[in-house]
Amino acid sequence: MVKLPRHWISIEDLDRVKPDLALIVAREKKRPGARHVDVRLELSEGFNIATEDATLKGYQKDFSLCYGIRAIAGPKNASANGFVGGSIGASDFSNIPRILADAIAVARDRATANAKRKLAAKRAFPRLAASILPEVTLARIPVITDTVREPYEIDPRTVAKTEAEEYLLDVAGDVRKRFREIKNSFIEAFSFLDRRIFASSEGGLIDETHAASGATVFFTAQSGSKPPADLYHHVGNQIGWEALIRGKNTYGKTLGGFAAMIADEAVRLAKARPAPTMEKPVVVVTDPDFNGLLAHEIIGHPSELDRAMKWETGYAGRSWFLRSFRENQVGKQVGSPLLSAFSDPTMTGAYGHYLYDDEGTPASRVYHIRKGIYKEFMNSRETAAIWGSVPNGHYKANSASAIPLIRMSVSAIEGGDSDPGRIIKDVERGYYVVGHRIPSISESREHFRLASRLLYEIRDGKIGELFRDGSITGHSKDYFMSIDAVGNDFQIFPIPNCGKGQPMQTKMVGNGGPTMRG
Repeated sequence: MVKLPRHWISIEDLDRVKPDLALIVAREKKRPGARHVDVRLELSEGFNIATEDATLKGYQKDFSLCYGIRAIAGPKNASANGFVGGSIGASDFSNIPRILADAIAVARDRATANAKRKLAAKRAFPRLAASILPEVTLARIPVITDTVREPYEIDPRTVAKTEAEEYLLDVAGDVRKRFREIKNSFIEAFSFLDRRIFASSEGGLIDETHAASGATVFFTAQSGSKPPADLYHHVGNQIGWEALIRGKNTYGKTLGGFAAMIADEAVRLAKARPAPTMEKPVVVVTDPDFNGLLAHEIIGHPSELDRAMKWETGYAGRSWFLRSFRENQVGKQVGSPLLSAFSDPTMTGAYGHYLYDDEGTPASRVYHIRKGIYKEFMNSRETAAIWGSVPNGHYKANSASAIPLIRMSVSAIEGGDSDPGRIIKDVERGYYVVGHRIPSISESREHFRLASRLLYEIRDGKIGELFRDGSITGHSKDYFMSIDAVGNDFQIFPIPNCGKGQPMQTKMVGNGGPTMRG
């Protein structure tokens, strides 16, 4: 075991405060005016490391301990939320019960103040009150006590600094030796262990621990006097350091093998011609990696009910599935009968896996699109109560100190029955779109332009010339309606940086799908 400094707090130390957490929250049941309180306590410990041009750029090993409180208070017709979050240092670890009790009091006061303002606004604008100032009601969920320890092979805390440095330098050095056209390289990796404890005044007590490890590679390649080509991609899994050194990930490659794959792509792109511009629609076959971006941007984000209801609308934050409660796509055809898409936190293999969200709701699969028909949104308990649906466990924050938002988990397009090779073989003229890069979407995501890593011409059923700087542009519904083949090669990919909210919360999610044609 790696020796830790005296000021360090470890995952196991939370065992000492877990009983206090339940007692503190239980006391809130007896307080007048406090209708609900929940507490989240989170400890993460791990490391990150980076190299540039096969030279070590930095290494950091650290822990973070933070908390988040939600209180609901006020009269029944004007109840409101109050939130508090903060960080705790090692010197204050023994004071956690007092810190949390004080924070609960502040959250309760904020909720009470918000409720008073809401009640005053309702009296001032009685005609609008019912539609724009609803009381805070939480849809019912089972009250659960559970402890979850997700499996991993190599504890991130046991990876020595010298071991991590030598491994990354070997990977970077190998790329430098094998690919002379690579003019600049940057590789960064991380591995951490995270424990979250949730307690609510309803009696819930949930304790979840998981590991996560990943790496992002950035390469710039140049061939002769042609313009340079830059490429980056990510590999990882919600397990220990074995995700990178043993190839326990979607690609089945070690970090060295993955880096070589992306470096080779960058070199080939540097030699390729720019993609042609098409004035008329063309047939495209999209691979599982590209369809992960499609699922993320065009189905996932607009299926978050807080965005659909316009509670959170930053970064193209509205939804083409829901313009209003009266005008929406629920129960209507939005795609080909071959198209189905879902979000499922119980799936493993990338990021985005969990069994309970940040208000104690059990994770469950929710189908957004089923056989071309739009079905349901990801939700929270509060939005589920307004929408009249069952909570499905998608209320998450990137850390306990942040206010949760409705977030993707493992959000993907469901696999079909077709052989991927046959999907390509049946195309007379078209393009094969491989991997994802940069998205550009309209405000409600009804139009998109999504860039790929690689773009190949398809001619007479065979993959031909490679082009650089490829992307596809389309109208979301029209494109989904055109899908005429869905492959049986379903895959999930790790996305380390899904951004939402202001201030920004960056969340690790899983996205994917099969090969498709449209």
